Amino acid sequence: MASLFGFRTRSPQRDRETDRERFARLDNLLEEIAAQISAERNGLERRYSESSVNAGFLADAIDNEEAATGSSARLAAMTDDLINYENRLAALSRQIALLHDLRARSRAIFQEQNEADSVPKKASGDH
Repeated sequence: MASLFGFRTRSPQRDRETDRERFARLDNLLEEIAAQISAERNGLERRYSESSVNAGFLADAIDNEEAATGSSARLAAMTDDLINYENRLAALSRQIALLHDLRARSRAIFQEQNEADSVPKKASGDH
């Protein structure tokens, strides 16, 4: 498109296609990162569950005086691990929530832009 000042601009259709491609790449990237975080969270949840069960059995053994010497220190270390698991799981949940929010916001902006672009523009001489 030629302008009044002699330089050319791209067509609105080309701009829409560029924007569509860019938003699609962003959406795919956010989804990929969310999937990576979900995989980490799933593995961590599994290990947390296993550690929690093991800590419970050890605590019962200590209560019943069936545990070996040094078991209290081992239970304390397992408890620290469980707290670390919980903190990491909470952080991963916040990260996933952020990514879902970013995807929703990105999609909304793209949708708004498409809707605005689809509204016919008035010619400059129309009033």
